[in-house]
Amino acid sequence: MDEMIATIKMFAGTYAPANFMFCDGSLLQIMQYQALFSLIGTTYGGDGMRTFALPNLNGRLPVGAGNSTTGKSVQLGEAAGNYQNTLTEANLPSFSGSIKVAKTNANSTTPSASSSIAITGTPNGRDFNPIPSYVDGNPDTLISGQSVFHQGQSAPVNNMPPYLGMNYIICVNGIYPPRP
Repeated sequence: MDEMIATIKMFAGTYAPANFMFCDGSLLQIMQYQALFSLIGTTYGGDGMRTFALPNLNGRLPVGAGNSTTGKSVQLGEAAGNYQNTLTEANLPSFSGSIKVAKTNANSTTPSASSSIAITGTPNGRDFNPIPSYVDGNPDTLISGQSVFHQGQSAPVNNMPPYLGMNYIICVNGIYPPRP
């Protein structure tokens, strides 16, 4: 059975079957694949005079082109996205308001499920010798939101969902698709 030219399929084989090529961004000669060029043009690359490129789906997921209900419009041949992002303070949600902490003189060095962090200690002249501890009870003291800050390593975060490597193939010789 012949396939329509420019049809892309997922293929589990290790080679591209007759009349198909891998979707790997290869440059093809227009003179050799005129029918395919008439369908995809230079959408995926090439100079349009002597060469054109196949779509490159190596390490990429295909996404339907056009307008979507999410408000994102994807153009045919548009390639975007990152395998990983680095979260920065600009990416994180802002914080405003206050945070409550518990304070008390009665403390324990062992936290429980209802504990809050409490810092107690003893005055030492002008200094204070803190003793980190925990207190069971409801928070009762507000602290400024400016006392809270984001801290991290600026390490990249992987964006890839679970995946399985497969080959995409495109029909380069076959039935020329009729226009509606």
